[in-house]
Amino acid sequence: MSGSPRRDLAVLVAGFLAALVLRLTFLAAPNDRYDLGSFRIVAGIVDRGGDVYRETTRYNYSPVWAGVLWVLAGVAKALGTTLDRAVTGLLLLGDAATALLLARIARGRREPRMRAVFIALLFFANPVSVLTSSRLAMFDNLSVLFLLLAVRKMEAVPARKAGAVAGMAASLLVKHVTWFHPLLLPRRREPRVGLPGVLAAYALFLASFLPFWRSWDRIRSQVFGYQSMGEPYGTEPLRFLPGFPTWGTAAICVAAALAAAGWLWLREVEFGRASLLLFLVVLLFAPGIAVYYFVWPIALGALYPSAGYAVYTVTVSLFLIHSPDSLGVELAHLPGWSGPWWAIVFWLLWEIRMLSGAGRGPAAAQRPPG
Repeated sequence: MSGSPRRDLAVLVAGFLAALVLRLTFLAAPNDRYDLGSFRIVAGIVDRGGDVYRETTRYNYSPVWAGVLWVLAGVAKALGTTLDRAVTGLLLLGDAATALLLARIARGRREPRMRAVFIALLFFANPVSVLTSSRLAMFDNLSVLFLLLAVRKMEAVPARKAGAVAGMAASLLVKHVTWFHPLLLPRRREPRVGLPGVLAAYALFLASFLPFWRSWDRIRSQVFGYQSMGEPYGTEPLRFLPGFPTWGTAAICVAAALAAAGWLWLREVEFGRASLLLFLVVLLFAPGIAVYYFVWPIALGALYPSAGYAVYTVTVSLFLIHSPDSLGVELAHLPGWSGPWWAIVFWLLWEIRMLSGAGRGPAAAQRPPG
């Protein structure tokens, strides 16, 4: 920052206001996103007591989000607005809560107040976050919000281990983009979360499907077998190799995620940084991709700002500007699908380099005295 508290505060406030105006501009604009249409279909099915897995193939999550959509549809009707506006309004509130939580985590690490606010701004004004929530109207950030809550609980003094498990379970229930992250909860040192905590997070997620057990075949294919869109990204070209199995890219991703979780456990990397690294590994080997997946590491990256985070933010922002699935601006030399992938490689290598130079994660040193 500049060194002048008053000037720093003015810059931060201006940054938040600019980000808010940009978000509201996207929210006010007409939005014919395919996913918003899916949300309307799902809300209608729930409203008449139907089975979202049996009656549509456009739903790939736990029943919790379907229930949220039904509630939002009722709120929208009471307010005289549309479900689309209610969804994007919730996503804006979710991102505001994420920014606040990031600041609280930073303050818990004894960061100066201005730096804590700056960390919150790194997320709230990040173009990837803005476009994902306000333009693409996707709710991945809500899942990340609960992951951050788990980080906050793990770093509390004393650690709130039950709260961390609850946060991870809620993250999975909202959207299971954090499927592998409960594996990072078990610790070899304090705060120690045992295997039962991991199993509890997964058990709550799986239990949410019990009311729909008669549709298990659809749940298996639409939720657990879903691989998103096939794009020229990452391991996708392997599918065109003669004899390569259709499940091969998914197996590679699972193996890479499990190996990364094991490596992070052996190195005793703090939960927050380990969660960031695991997101990067999953994105690197994802068996299918969508443009909004790239928001996954943005909030955690704000907690650990680096050259890797900056390169990733710039590259993915330019990609989203160019992508027809986002803004679709036709400008020469903007990155295609390979741009974000190489940005992930750079960021992951940068983080590994930082870990190799610093040794074990600094969480213990950052924890205030009990």
